[in-house]
Amino acid sequence: MRRLVILILFVLLLLTLTACSREPDPMERALEIRERFQTTTQRFAAHITADYGDRVHPFTLRFDTEALTLEVLAPEAIAGIVVEVSGNGTTLHFDGAVLDTGPLTEDGLSPIAALPFMVHQWMEGHIIRAHYETFHDIRSLVMTTTISDTVQHMTWFNAETGAPLQAELQENGRIVITAHFEGGPLF
Repeated sequence: MRRLVILILFVLLLLTLTACSREPDPMERALEIRERFQTTTQRFAAHITADYGDRVHPFTLRFDTEALTLEVLAPEAIAGIVVEVSGNGTTLHFDGAVLDTGPLTEDGLSPIAALPFMVHQWMEGHIIRAHYETFHDIRSLVMTTTISDTVQHMTWFNAETGAPLQAELQENGRIVITAHFEGGPLF
């Protein structure tokens, strides 16, 4: 009888320990990351690639979620341009210079607006899927949001820290924007 009690206690202890070491449900973790972006100021840089099919434009941008500003860090020819993001669109500031690469999707999304748009998806987009996978040797949470019938957004977050590693915007299954975030793996 004593052995049976010890065995039951051991099994209960083992079940408790394994339950504590399990990763949270991916959708729960996605909602935790969402809450962090909704409640705290975030500042980060991202290397953006816009693929128009016949041409590709690389940018490096720094985004501040509190000031709602983007600063162009690269290409060097337009570095220093500051973009104010609002519900009405984007306003560019730099000695009268205008950065217009044209819309990238049928919905009118431009590469310069892609980073704030991605952050908006993290904060309020309709999450259709969340799962764990290994991304460049980093345990990551992949969050997928739907934007329209033709456009989806996927982001790989560090599963432990919640920091974004990479994001993609896809239109009709074709990747039109890729963002590699500062601190994440670059290609």
